[in-house]
Amino acid sequence: MSNCKDSNGSTVGFIGLGLLGTPVARRLLQAGHPLVVWNRTGPKMAPLIEEGAQGAASPADVMRRSDIVFVCVHDAEAVEEVVFGTGGIADTAGPAALVVDHSSIHPARTRDLAGRLERQCGASWVDAPVSGGVPAAQSGTLTVMAGGSQAAFDRADQFFTAYARRRTLVGPIGAGQTAKLCNQVIIAASLWSVAESTRLAVTGGIDPTRLPEYLEGGLADSPFLRLYQPRMASVADTSLGSSADLLKDLDACMDLARHGDCPLPITALAAELLRTAHKWTPAAAAGRVIDLLTGPQTTATPAD
Repeated sequence: MSNCKDSNGSTVGFIGLGLLGTPVARRLLQAGHPLVVWNRTGPKMAPLIEEGAQGAASPADVMRRSDIVFVCVHDAEAVEEVVFGTGGIADTAGPAALVVDHSSIHPARTRDLAGRLERQCGASWVDAPVSGGVPAAQSGTLTVMAGGSQAAFDRADQFFTAYARRRTLVGPIGAGQTAKLCNQVIIAASLWSVAESTRLAVTGGIDPTRLPEYLEGGLADSPFLRLYQPRMASVADTSLGSSADLLKDLDACMDLARHGDCPLPITALAAELLRTAHKWTPAAAAGRVIDLLTGPQTTATPAD
C-alpha cells in the first residue's frame, strides 16, 4: 500500500499534456490558477512552464503540491499508471485530495480505479470526459460529462469554468464515461454518413467544400456537419483525432452493450468499418480518422 499523505495548498495539478490536455491546462493557467504540470514526455511541459506553470518530477510530485489533480491521458492503462504506478498520485494523495479524470475510458474501469483510490487513500474522484475537441478546448467551450458525488463535482466545477461552457453531473462515478460513450456512438455514425455524403458530392460533380453551405438550414444541418465536413474535404487539415482513439471508445461501447444485452448494430458496423479502414488503408500509418474515411480524392475537381 502506498504511503498516503494529506494534500495541502490550493495549487491545481495537471497530468497529460497532449493535443487536448495542453489547451485545457493553458486555460486553467490563463484563468489565474497556480498550476503544476507533468507529462510522460518531458519537453511537452516546456511551453506551459514558460507561461508560468511549475514543472513536476512525477505524478506523485504533482499531487504533493496540489489538492486537486486533473488527468488527461490516452486510456485506462495510462490512467492506472499515473495514479498507482511507481511515483504515482496514490503515493502522496490523502483524504482531502480530488482526482478529476478527463480521459475517455470504460465506465467499469473508472469505478474500479476510483474505488481503489478511495480505499487506499480516502481521496475522491470525478470522471469528467469531454466533447468538443481541440478547438473547443482552445476557446473554452468544451462540454464536460461528469460522474461522482455532488460535493466533488462542485469542487471541480470552479475549475471547469475556465475551459468548459457546459458542465453536467450525470450521476455517480462512471456515469460521465457512459455519457461520453453515448456521444461516441453518435459521432461514429455521423462521421461515416458525412464522409459518404462528401464522397457523393465529388462523384456527383458538385463542390464538396461547399456542402455545409448547400445544406444550411435543412434537417441535415448541424454543428457536427459544419465542423467536420470541411476538414474531410481538405487533405491539408491535420487537426482531427486518431482512428485508434475512436476505436478504443467504440470497443468500450460494444463491451458495455454486450454486458447489458443492448444491441448496437450501427455502432458495431461503424467500428468494424473503421477497423478495416485502419488496417488496410495506406493512410492508416498516420492514423487520422478523416484520412481513413475519405482518402485523398475528396478534393478532386467536380466533374464537367
